[in-house]
Amino acid sequence: MSEENLVGRLVYSKAGRDQGRPLLVIRVIDNRLVLVVDGDLRPVEKPKIKNLRHLQTTNRVASAIVEKMARGDPLSNSEVRKAIEDLLYRDSGGGGLEDG
Repeated sequence: MSEENLVGRLVYSKAGRDQGRPLLVIRVIDNRLVLVVDGDLRPVEKPKIKNLRHLQTTNRVASAIVEKMARGDPLSNSEVRKAIEDLLYRDSGGGGLEDG
């Protein structure tokens, strides 16, 4: 997966203390490491470096987050939490939101 395909993507941690937690990728460091946040235990101010092997990727992308980051605007933790909540709600079939 290329960098532009990972940023803003909803992922789940497969290993570590945050195992099973939904996270958003906010930056690709290299071909195996990314920075992830959840707006709660992993705030935007202190993202977690995760190995891609320890993440389960989904096909869900937070378009609003991607657009905001592309403009260079700062992200807030509440925006990240809302984006994750929206993506999880969409994943459960509860909403009529478009796929990203």
